[in-house]
Amino acid sequence: MGVLAWIFGTLGGLCAVMGIVTAVKVIPEVAALTPEVAALTWMFWLVLGAILLLACIAFAVVAGRGGD
Repeated sequence: MGVLAWIFGTLGGLCAVMGIVTAVKVIPEVAALTPEVAALTWMFWLVLGAILLLACIAFAVVAGRGGD
């Protein structure tokens, strides 16, 4: 469970960074892709990052209690 917490935490952090990069339009190529793909907005990335980080916390709690 600890490995799953680590994986979900890493993916959640990367999604949050991608949301910030998309919102601030740091990379023009990413900003140019956003209108074409309506689902990949900054809100999508930040919400996905939040969900994955919550999953990370849940798996870390289970791992801390000794669960498999």
